[in-house]
Amino acid sequence: MFEEGLSSLTFQNLAKKLDVRSQSLYNHFKNLDDLLGQVGTIFMNDLYQLVVEGLVGLSGKAAFKKYAEIAHDYFESQGRMVELVYDVHNFAHDSSFYQAMARVLDLLNKLVASVKLQRMHNDAYVQTLISSVLGFTLIEIMGFLPTDPKQRQREFEELLTLQLSEIQEQ
Repeated sequence: MFEEGLSSLTFQNLAKKLDVRSQSLYNHFKNLDDLLGQVGTIFMNDLYQLVVEGLVGLSGKAAFKKYAEIAHDYFESQGRMVELVYDVHNFAHDSSFYQAMARVLDLLNKLVASVKLQRMHNDAYVQTLISSVLGFTLIEIMGFLPTDPKQRQREFEELLTLQLSEIQEQ
């Protein structure tokens, strides 16, 4: 459904892929924004569940590393669907999509609150970690990173090492 990206998603294109009439989609969704909101909610709820399960028993740097790895792997596995994340600002703060995104970010904020950072303020650290993981994943999906998966993985691990160096050992 998202192979060509969000910009090419229309009810007509989706109906064609599903082999249904486009009018049938209106039985389930008010409009394209409603569809994107519902898909975005599922997308973020799935990520939230993966992160919660992955963090069990972890703290400190190990928890941050796991959070970033799970987010990166999930986004990479979803391909162009990750573009949904960049569309969340178009939704009301009380929408289920926005709230699902907020839950994922709240987990990261709680992790940051549980450690001592070297120099950065907590909010700045959260923003740089999110930017690093999402930015890396985006340019990866766009094909601007080496094609060798092992090399890309090494580069992602180097990025994480840099991010994790800001956390003081306890």
